[in-house]
Amino acid sequence: MNGGVQVSTTDFSDNVVFTEFVEEGDLNATYTIDAGQTIDVGGGVGLGKGVALGAGYTRFDRNHDAPVDARVPHPFFFEQPRSISGNARNLTRLEEAVHLQLRWFLPVPGPVQLAVFGGPSLFWVDQDLVSAVTFTHSFPFDTATFCGAATRRQSVSETGYHVGADAAVFFSRFVGVGGFTRFSRATVQLTSPDDGQFDVDVGGLQAGAGLRIRF
Repeated sequence: MNGGVQVSTTDFSDNVVFTEFVEEGDLNATYTIDAGQTIDVGGGVGLGKGVALGAGYTRFDRNHDAPVDARVPHPFFFEQPRSISGNARNLTRLEEAVHLQLRWFLPVPGPVQLAVFGGPSLFWVDQDLVSAVTFTHSFPFDTATFCGAATRRQSVSETGYHVGADAAVFFSRFVGVGGFTRFSRATVQLTSPDDGQFDVDVGGLQAGAGLRIRF
């Protein structure tokens, strides 16, 4: 059982085409998922000769803002878009993953236990995407002002991989503390609100520490 941090950051952008005043406009949203806290739990069973099979669960949850630039058609004149910009606020990025792993314990004497591990990972991702902008304007409508953004949540899953290492010190036969580092990766395909598709990386470098229990 660990508390930790996902060190990696993720950047991506999405362009959405929409129709306003019988003409096409578009918006561009830029998403930056910064480092944040993770929860990590796992367990396994020994197979002998320093080898074990295990499984783990991680959760990374991060709220963020996304800068938005849009070009809004003019209500009277074609090909005279008004540029507006602002921020879509408090968007959700949730990553959950189940890691199936083969774990190998290095032959270290004493209370220290070292292990390396790796295997497949199954990711579930929720991501809010900007779907539209709201704005105000007044006669003669040559300019417009950004008011806010509507969002749509995408939920997808994908299979990837992970590798890592774990070190623990046991104070008794059963209880100790330890730390881990893991790199995991998968690429999910998100669908833009205008039905376009684009790839986004999930996972990354994680590190943490917590309680170790063995039987």
